[in-house]
Amino acid sequence: MHSVDGSKQEQRIPRLAASWDPSKLRLSPEEGFLLSRIDGHTPWTLLRQIGGIAPESVDRCIERWLSEGVVVLDEAKPGRAIAAEAAKESKRDAGPVDYASDPRIDSSLDITPELQAQILEFEASLDRPYFELLDVPRDADGKQIKRAYFALSKVYHPDRYFRANLGDYAMLLERIFRKLVEAYELLSDPTARAEIERSMGPMSKPEPEPEAVAETSESGEVPKRKLPPRKLTKRQTLERLRRHFRIPPQILAERKLKASHFFDAAMVAAKRERWHEAAPSLRLAIAFDPWNDEYRARFSDILSRDYEQKAVRLLGSDGDAVDPADQNEALRLLEEVLIHRPADPEVNHRAALLALDLRELERATEYAEAACELSPESAAKRLTLARVFNANGMRERALSVLTEAARLEPKNEEVQAEIQKLRRPRRSAKGGGM
Repeated sequence: MHSVDGSKQEQRIPRLAASWDPSKLRLSPEEGFLLSRIDGHTPWTLLRQIGGIAPESVDRCIERWLSEGVVVLDEAKPGRAIAAEAAKESKRDAGPVDYASDPRIDSSLDITPELQAQILEFEASLDRPYFELLDVPRDADGKQIKRAYFALSKVYHPDRYFRANLGDYAMLLERIFRKLVEAYELLSDPTARAEIERSMGPMSKPEPEPEAVAETSESGEVPKRKLPPRKLTKRQTLERLRRHFRIPPQILAERKLKASHFFDAAMVAAKRERWHEAAPSLRLAIAFDPWNDEYRARFSDILSRDYEQKAVRLLGSDGDAVDPADQNEALRLLEEVLIHRPADPEVNHRAALLALDLRELERATEYAEAACELSPESAAKRLTLARVFNANGMRERALSVLTEAARLEPKNEEVQAEIQKLRRPRRSAKGGGM
């Protein structure tokens, strides 16, 4: 058996082997849950805390999977492992950088100097046009835009570096991610996109490539051949865009005036908490005047409030029967909210409850765990997590979470009732199950 002592576990990160065959595994619900937590980023020691079973059982499972070739171990710290992978996934075409001479590069952080330089470069160019920011052509369709957005999110989403020491880069990642969300949302909205494209002017035709003269052939003819396309630097590309898409001052003034009217309408609606009116008005304000920092600063919050309000309306008042289709749509909307506010405990909790109702247990587990981590003193959130564990077949784990909830709120009747329910002896399958 592949045994790893505790002193080395902190530096070991289990990941699924490339050759493992899931069809050959016979897993209990607890083992299946633990295996789903092994993502190549989470260290062994953390898996012992979140694996859903006793730490000793986590050790036995991982050691067995190591011996069976299901799991392999990486020698790396979590933050650096993620950072190295992220840098590899989205390596940009920057020239050589002297990291030692750059005072902004901090070698003590849990992200590599290469990724720090990449973040600095990307953050410094956030004023680029949305298409260029997402690195898609102007005629990109919705699928291309979505793929580009998610590819960049894998590198720049702040949650990707959870528990890593980021220093000032945490703030830079937050700025980058908000800008990426803004670009994705505006280019995905047909009306806003039409205004953005109108502001950029007509699409330019590709410039003809220079031609070179080859050596004279035996027949005396001089065939022409094209030179390889000359690769422009980022500065040259940006300058070319500016030349092609320069807006006449009169038109620019008219667009800014329209934008201010849309922004004022958005702020009036937001003051009344009519987010479904505020969001489209603000989209158009940004589309007409994408250079206004004030408009962009309000965008993420108003958009997330709009999604949240729509989800609440779909769910109706307490006690009302909700159509499963509406529940699915409400869960999708709450997940959109979490793109903008991933650290909101109440939204995570609401999403966990919905996912549990829909028997989406993997998503329910993710959101319930996040809610408890973000609001550790809430008995109600621990009660939800316990119910999710129980639905996953992890009865003992559920009781452990309920015991903590009862400690936090000894007089909570729901918690006490759930504890009594789980402590009742299980009925046999012959007797009708639980």
